[in-house]
Amino acid sequence: MIPWFLSIAAGLALAVLAYGLRGARSARVPFALRALVATLVVALLLDAPLGRSRPAAPWVGLDVSASWLAGGDSARWHTARRMADSAMAAGADSLLLFGDSLRPGPVVSAADRATRVAPLVEAALAVGRPVFVVTDGMVDDPERLSQLPRGSRVMVLGADSALDAAVTAFDVPGGALGGDTILARMVVKAGAGGAAATEARLALDGREVARVPVAALDAYEERELRLPVTMPATDATRVLQFSLAGGDAVARNDSARVEVVVSGAAAAVFASTSPDQDARFALAVLRGTRRGPVQGFWRVAPGQWRADGSMRSVPEETVRRALQRAPLAVMHGDTAIFGAPRALTASGALVLMAPPASGEDYYPTGTGDSPLVAALAGVPWDSLPPLDVGTMRGAQFSAVVARRARRLDERTVVGLTDGERRVAVVPASGLWRWRLRGGRAGDAFDAVWGSIFDWVGAEPSRDVPGTRTAAERAGIAAELVPRRPTVASGEVGEGAPLDLAPGARSAWWLAALALVALCAEWLLRRRIGLR
Repeated sequence: MIPWFLSIAAGLALAVLAYGLRGARSARVPFALRALVATLVVALLLDAPLGRSRPAAPWVGLDVSASWLAGGDSARWHTARRMADSAMAAGADSLLLFGDSLRPGPVVSAADRATRVAPLVEAALAVGRPVFVVTDGMVDDPERLSQLPRGSRVMVLGADSALDAAVTAFDVPGGALGGDTILARMVVKAGAGGAAATEARLALDGREVARVPVAALDAYEERELRLPVTMPATDATRVLQFSLAGGDAVARNDSARVEVVVSGAAAAVFASTSPDQDARFALAVLRGTRRGPVQGFWRVAPGQWRADGSMRSVPEETVRRALQRAPLAVMHGDTAIFGAPRALTASGALVLMAPPASGEDYYPTGTGDSPLVAALAGVPWDSLPPLDVGTMRGAQFSAVVARRARRLDERTVVGLTDGERRVAVVPASGLWRWRLRGGRAGDAFDAVWGSIFDWVGAEPSRDVPGTRTAAERAGIAAELVPRRPTVASGEVGEGAPLDLAPGARSAWWLAALALVALCAEWLLRRRIGLR
């Protein structure tokens, strides 16, 4: 109603300006006509509402991810399309397709390799439109649906109940030393209808090296397999392939393959004198960013070292020589156990992880002016768990900084020094909390350590850290992996909807009325002698 109050006030003001207060008494009809014309013109300019507001027509969001057709049965997909068409015929405003991206219809196929609703939610919030979402329920970011405008609804079509066993993980080191025995970890998961008993095979360069039975699985049950594989002594890139015997509903998720670089020298060496979660997770990121074998050593007692993976005993002198020869050495815990670390690794790049004693919490607040600014641009610093941070001096760049209570005593979490060789120092502990929290915090852990190892190693030919997961390296498509639905049918949304009312500009007769009133005023002014 405010636009109409403004229009009436403006109409009266313009009428008084034209006739004055005395003229309003002597020329009442022309005065009223002038007020009416001015009111209508201002109402048209403001597009004043002409009735009660009503909710805006909803959008229809149709999931077009490949999981619809993973089981080979297209019935659910055709049902979803018919539901979307029915919603459009019932008065919906637009059809939007979501999956790994957001775009307008028409529907072509269901082939997207992800199911993300965030772009759809952001677009709906921008205009206040409720959304009718049609999906198979396997949404990657289901928490975003609660942000949709009120009046939104989700319709989930039930999962395919056909028997299906899928390879959901194939975790193998990206590199190994010739003659070493590595451990291959595989995970088999059943779909909504369970899985029949089958057989798993592991092959190296096309030659079968292991075969194990896999018992029948209940719905969504997982089974982990661990198999040792001895790498040939010759330098080469080997291909490990894990596969199931097949015979289930989905053949495309029954195998995975990974390349392993076999070399006579390690691409990096990781040594920890006090193994903890920080060291464990950092070693996993190191293996994902180095193209070549990565050796890991753990000191389990004074003078007693174990090799990562096999946990076989290793002489301390072997660890020392491995660090000396490594093109990239990472030392965690007591970094001076073999003497000055910069003297020990005179030619290779160096990363020092020196956990401090427990103290007050320091919260990461952002990046400093360093070569890692671009790589860490998307890290959500405000939502990360606190760290224990020691003092550090002498670093050329402060890549990550933290503050006590987010406002006092700033300290460097990651210090970088560039020169004839690159050195990174991390006088902090507790980053493992980021990794265990998962989600964006887990991605932040991978981004920080991946960018450190990438910059220190300075090998432009390898993959950019954080861009490929272990599943992606193994060729496992996430949309073909069985998983429980993450959303259920029903009303969703807490955002403010947009209520629309017909505006004055949609009524042509208002403009006609203003024109007629203006003409009538002009004639009456002439009749009473006004110009």
